Amino acid sequence: MVDDCGDLRFISALQAFQRRVAYSNVGYDHIVGWRTSSIRGASELPKWVDSTSKVYPHIVYEELSKAETLDQCADVADMDKDNCTLEERLLRGLKRVSWEKVDVSFHNSKARSAAHSVIQVKDPVMHSEGADVIKHMIDHFVT
Repeated sequence: MVDDCGDLRFISALQAFQRRVAYSNVGYDHIVGWRTSSIRGASELPKWVDSTSKVYPHIVYEELSKAETLDQCADVADMDKDNCTLEERLLRGLKRVSWEKVDVSFHNSKARSAAHSVIQVKDPVMHSEGADVIKHMIDHFVT
């Protein structure tokens, strides 16, 4: 999935979008970890502090990562598969395109153990604390 393969055009499909945005829980998401959801390596996780925003109290960090060139990101097909884990190959492949990364924290939330559902507001009553994240998505949908 890190390269186009026959009729499966994964990277080409991602490149077709003008913007790609990844919203990531910085903690308490037991389904998708922060590194994975934010498309970052272990050493790339930023330091974050509590949000000071009254509008988006759970947004703790935002960044724009530019697409990496082939010099920075070895051609996935040519990488030595013995020395490169699948996770590393996927990460390098996904970094071929730019991403807007938005880190979210529910560490002070009563429902923090359900962070994966809260960020999506899967249930409007149980997960209402994530409404500001949805508002952020709507407010930044077309920029």
